[in-house]
Amino acid sequence: MKIQILTIIFAFSFFASDCEKSSEKINSFENSTFDAEITGFVSEKCFCCWGWQIKIGDQFIKADLLPDISLIGYEIKSPVPVIIETGAMKIKCTGMADYYEIKSLTLK
Repeated sequence: MKIQILTIIFAFSFFASDCEKSSEKINSFENSTFDAEITGFVSEKCFCCWGWQIKIGDQFIKADLLPDISLIGYEIKSPVPVIIETGAMKIKCTGMADYYEIKSLTLK
C-alpha cells in the first residue's frame, strides 16, 4: 500500500513539473525585448491568421496590432529587422504562432 501511494505521489510530482516546464515554454515570449524580423503580413480575417508574422530566433509569434504601423506597413517584401518589446500573450493558437502584445517596436 505504501509503495502504491509513493508511486502515485512521484507520478503526480513528475506530471506537475512537466506542466510547469510547458507553461514556461508557452510564456517564453511574454514581457521581454528581442531582436526580431517581421517577415510578413497576413490579411486573411480568420482566427489565428490575420496579422504580422514576427520571427524571433527560429520561432514565430504574431501581432494583430503594432505600436506604429507606419514604420512597417502591410506590404513586406523582405524581412524587416526590428527590436520589439512584448507584453502578455493575447491569443493562444494551438499548432500555430501565438499572438502577443507589442509594446514597442524599433527599426534596426
